[in-house]
Amino acid sequence: MPYPKTALISDLHGNWPALQVAVQDARQRGVERFVCLGDVVGYGARPRECLELVMGLIDPTSPEGAGLQPGRCLMGNHEFALLNSAEDFNPNARAAIEWTRGALGKDVDAARVDEYWEFLARLSPLEVEPGALYAHGSPRDPVREYMLPRDSRDPVKMKAVFARMRAFDAQGAYACFVGHSHVPAIFYEDGRFYRPKDTEGPYALAATAENRALVNVGSVGQPRDGDPRLSYAIYDGANITFVRLAYDVAQAQADIRSVADLPAYLAERLEKGQ
Repeated sequence: MPYPKTALISDLHGNWPALQVAVQDARQRGVERFVCLGDVVGYGARPRECLELVMGLIDPTSPEGAGLQPGRCLMGNHEFALLNSAEDFNPNARAAIEWTRGALGKDVDAARVDEYWEFLARLSPLEVEPGALYAHGSPRDPVREYMLPRDSRDPVKMKAVFARMRAFDAQGAYACFVGHSHVPAIFYEDGRFYRPKDTEGPYALAATAENRALVNVGSVGQPRDGDPRLSYAIYDGANITFVRLAYDVAQAQADIRSVADLPAYLAERLEKGQ
């Protein structure tokens, strides 16, 4: 089966205004399905709305998923913390997770709340299919390991990461897509490294068994590369496109500031892309 034109979204972090813009843009670009690489929740003030939309987008039988092929959603470290413990999070992130636990069940039918938690509990931080590997963090530590631009200068780490990818060669998964660091980039096994700065592509990813590629798609809900515009990617099995879009940052900030239990810093950082 040919690899469908796929919108790769990650690190939505309860940012409803950003997610709406990303989904609308991807639909206009003719994507055939959505793959979310995790961290639907955490930090932002609209986790339930984001979770509802993602659950719908990956389900073709739902109104949100109508006309799309079945998608995927991975478990990020914030979903893991939500289900387990956020004790290793920094104070801001921990406060957001503690608030999110209650927010998912506020003013919602109890049966639907159960569906949220059942959905979250079923998520995996790493999945593979013919032509692609997906991880929230990295192939060797799908929940927690960051892939940052500086890692391109760490041959020991990069060698270990690509060695882990080889375990999935039987599925032809020479391209791995990750999020978690919130910084879009491409790492190649031969040492090449590329950081997109704007909406760019499509161009051939050219991932092979001799030269695997690891692609960080950036963050929809909380970019951290100094650019406040949301980031996501589109992949069709051969070509990659990076997308940067402006969204209503002020509204996302207002949403956060309206919640007394969410630290103000979580709103402030959005306008700085940090």
